[in-house]
Amino acid sequence: MDIDSLEHHIRTVDNRHTQIARQIEQILAQKSWDEFQVETLKKEKLKLKDELAMLYRKRYDLMNEHHYE
Repeated sequence: MDIDSLEHHIRTVDNRHTQIARQIEQILAQKSWDEFQVETLKKEKLKLKDELAMLYRKRYDLMNEHHYE
């Protein structure tokens, strides 16, 4: 994966992470909400956070590889 593709993927995952965070906030602001739905969204958000950490590490490695070649 080249750096441009990686950057695009990072933005896509980060945008989805932000969307889910906002969705959770909106649900929790309601008087009554579905606990299972919120739990499911929180798990998805956590998976995306883990994926972002992996992608940032991959980007860091790619950038260092490119500078040393």
